[in-house]
Amino acid sequence: MLKKKKNKMKLDSLSNNVASEEFNALSSQIKKKKKGSNSLGYNINPYGVNFFNIWKKFPKKMLMVFISAILYNLAVAIFLGKAAAVATGLSAIVQAVTLTVSKAAPYFAYIYLGLNLPFIFIFWKKNSRLFMILTTYWLLWQVAFQTLLLVPQVSDIFKRISIYYVNWYAPDSIEAPRFKNEFRGLIPWETYGAYSHSYKNLFAWMNNNIDNNINIFANANTYTFNLSKPLEAGVSLELGKIKYITQNQFYQLSHFKTLIDNGYNNPTWPIIVYVAIGAIMAGIAGGMAWKNSASTSGADFVVYYLSRVKQKSIGHISLILAIIFGSFAFILITIIEALGVTVDKPFNFGGLLLRFLGSALYVVIYIFMLEFIYPKYRKIRIEIYTKNPDKIISRFKEINYWHAYNIEKLVGGYTNTETIKIETYALYLEQSLIKNEVLIADPKAWVTITRVHKIYGGLDTSKVES
Repeated sequence: MLKKKKNKMKLDSLSNNVASEEFNALSSQIKKKKKGSNSLGYNINPYGVNFFNIWKKFPKKMLMVFISAILYNLAVAIFLGKAAAVATGLSAIVQAVTLTVSKAAPYFAYIYLGLNLPFIFIFWKKNSRLFMILTTYWLLWQVAFQTLLLVPQVSDIFKRISIYYVNWYAPDSIEAPRFKNEFRGLIPWETYGAYSHSYKNLFAWMNNNIDNNINIFANANTYTFNLSKPLEAGVSLELGKIKYITQNQFYQLSHFKTLIDNGYNNPTWPIIVYVAIGAIMAGIAGGMAWKNSASTSGADFVVYYLSRVKQKSIGHISLILAIIFGSFAFILITIIEALGVTVDKPFNFGGLLLRFLGSALYVVIYIFMLEFIYPKYRKIRIEIYTKNPDKIISRFKEINYWHAYNIEKLVGGYTNTETIKIETYALYLEQSLIKNEVLIADPKAWVTITRVHKIYGGLDTSKVES
């Protein structure tokens, strides 16, 4: 009877302290017959997952990976794209393409998936199978969301959302012109400030009608574009495929044209704001993916492998690869812009320098967020003070505790009674599991946790590898 009670207690403890999805999947897999041995020295697929049963075994992880993929796509393709700054890892190489070839920008996720295929094949048998499958799904969610953004109505919404509009005026401004702000008449800020090129059809059409606006709005408050005329079709496209324009919007856009004709000084401060927003979103997305056994793919396949082999922080290795990939991408972008290859991206040294600083800021914020959310290999020291050491040691043996531990006798200075200290070193992500196991054995035990900055030698990381 006592043995059954102990076994039940052990099972309940594991159920409470290990995420239920991992516990259920691992328990089910252990019951199956082990086939062969792994030359890597560890089981890359302890949960027995594949592309189909992962939906049943890890539904919560799949949901979080889906959210992470969308958040990352918005961060890099939208916010960083608006700032023309580069991200980390392989994303930086893709951005080097999309930022220099404007027509490739809507296909960020497709290009990213294509560049990731070699990494998937290379690391399929080197990294955890759960990690590889979830990361591959992460890539597929990216492609699915990017496909949605290819719908003109959807892409136009994201294109027109901005933190700064060139022709917006505060309603109570003394210099406020005769128009009211309308969303469809607002012109979003552009990094390069090449408005004359981006709205060349609009300016040409307005040059023809600026003095005749009374005639085009003579019979109504709106003017419907004749899409059979190339010029008016071009205006409609530049303004988000609108079919008509109101008189108020005409005045609003006329004011925008006047600003550009008079030599508009395009502000550069939005670069930093966009980078900060993009970095925070990407950092959260990356941390969310890593915390749920996936990643943002690309260089992360290498990061995962090296971090496991070297037992180094993923943030530390990510930083090194971010600097390498980011530097290459930025040098390539600088050369292309300096040569004037693209008309809509004129070379501006001041703006380029700020974008470079913005990219560096992105890396710092992204790595900080990643380390904060998922400090995988951060080490800690756990000290347990107890009057019942036998219970805790017995509990450790029951769960096959995987780290070494020391036992020391102490005498309390105030009570002058003997207390036993059990000291062990573990990983940051294991602290809740270990603390709960200790308190199950001895509810009156006192547990202290201290961060350790450096450990020389190996430490069992099997509990966090998958």
